[in-house]
Amino acid sequence: MSLSLSRPSLGSVRRFLRTYDLVFLVAFLWFMVQFLRFIFPPLFGTFQDVYGVSNTQTGLLFTLLMFGYSAMQFPGGWLGDRFHEVSVMAGGALLFALAAVFAGFAPTFTLIMVAAVGIGIGTGIHKTVAIAYLSRVYPERTGLSLGIMDTIGQFGGMLAPIVVVGLLASVLPWESVFFIGAAVSVVLAAALFYRAHPNKGYERRDQQGAVDHPPDDDVDQPTSETPDTSSETETVDDPDDATSYLAIFSDRKILLFLAVTMLFTFSWNGLSAFFPLFLADEKGLSPSVAGIAYSLLFAASVSQTVTGGASDRVGKLAISLLLFGVMIGGLIALLVTDSVVLILGLTVITGIGFHGFRPVRDSYLMDLIPPEIGGGTLGIVRTGMTAIGGVAPVVIGYLSDVFGFVVAFGLIVCVLACGGLLIVVLR
Repeated sequence: MSLSLSRPSLGSVRRFLRTYDLVFLVAFLWFMVQFLRFIFPPLFGTFQDVYGVSNTQTGLLFTLLMFGYSAMQFPGGWLGDRFHEVSVMAGGALLFALAAVFAGFAPTFTLIMVAAVGIGIGTGIHKTVAIAYLSRVYPERTGLSLGIMDTIGQFGGMLAPIVVVGLLASVLPWESVFFIGAAVSVVLAAALFYRAHPNKGYERRDQQGAVDHPPDDDVDQPTSETPDTSSETETVDDPDDATSYLAIFSDRKILLFLAVTMLFTFSWNGLSAFFPLFLADEKGLSPSVAGIAYSLLFAASVSQTVTGGASDRVGKLAISLLLFGVMIGGLIALLVTDSVVLILGLTVITGIGFHGFRPVRDSYLMDLIPPEIGGGTLGIVRTGMTAIGGVAPVVIGYLSDVFGFVVAFGLIVCVLACGGLLIVVLR
């Protein structure tokens, strides 16, 4: 039985929220991760005015934050394999909340850079562990669950500059944004730990009956719809690191799809770093229109719930191939058109392709990785992804300086085409 979407009743909405409450709690923490990471760029001008630093120094701050984020992918997953994932996610949230408070009180730019590294380390724990956790709790709705999480998280990145601009225009000091972010993060971490801490044991949520036929009362209890899986929440036996984490990469499918994820991340980072400049310099759009288009690129993240759910039903590789086709076609069309209306429309289409692939990617990876080493293995994969992705802005920036944006973005199209061919091989 499926949930009616045309005229949802109060009871059906309530059942849906009870079934997916863990998804939303994890997703809102991911929202705060994105919020705290993307607080810094809109503050760069303020940092330059207050501390007299240069573009290079503010850029270094964000690079160090991303290095901290990348460095914690495997350790976070490793911790998630050995301890309950909720405990690890809540601990990471407390760490980046403390780092945010430190940033708010930091009297010098050097100490703000230290705080940024702390935020990177704390936030780097979350997604690797969250993917492994949600894929275990919602094994039949993994794509949908990850789609909800990623969609909500993207709005954290979109909201950060809006909040900063609002604070700068108010009587409150700019440092307040760090305190606000820290306070909300602590509340969400406490709510997640209270709702799903290791002693609860009511974790498997995605069976059809869990949505359509919940218990009559409001007391959480083990039933056929929400079976007692407390045994699943216990710490697994420590795997042999040298054997378990490395042997998995002898799997041809893992290696091929790892290459796909790296090619995708390189393409997204290169596109997102220079899309506004591409529109302004190559297409002649005004800064305001280019900014609107850039917002539309991120707003397309709402597609993730649709593509994630579709991948659960149709197949992850089939949806992946379709989305790579959307990315490639959208970018090629953007390179050849000069119509503002078409550019805005193609931006949304291209964004749907890029954002829509994320939950499908993560869900397929968790299908390939044994659950007992899922967190650590996914951490290794995400370390490679984020490291390769970090190179993209430099490469695309250099090519655009020397040859222009058509050649630079043409490289992105070629990289995506290679990823698409690897997906064909996987099928």
